[in-house]
Amino acid sequence: MIGFIGYLAAVVDLGQFAPQAWQTVRQRTDRHALGGLSVAAYAVATAQAVLWVVYGFATGRLPIALPNLLIAPACATILVLVVRARLRRHDRGTAERPATGRS
Repeated sequence: MIGFIGYLAAVVDLGQFAPQAWQTVRQRTDRHALGGLSVAAYAVATAQAVLWVVYGFATGRLPIALPNLLIAPACATILVLVVRARLRRHDRGTAERPATGRS
């Protein structure tokens, strides 16, 4: 029974990140849509998932390790897409600034 609860928790944990990952991938070209996502939060979530993978396999706790094998790349993907969107927004912001003619 405890094993079942562990795997059920793993499914719920995956379900927590799946909608955001799907939405982020779908809207990856819309820099405004990605503007509300926290770079810091997804950096921490990515690191946390990687650490849980290491811990889970090192201690033989598959209900911890296996879902985090999927969560880590999902969080990393969100992180990369958000950072790219912010860099594009920053690059476009400097490129769109009109020249003032002052020196």
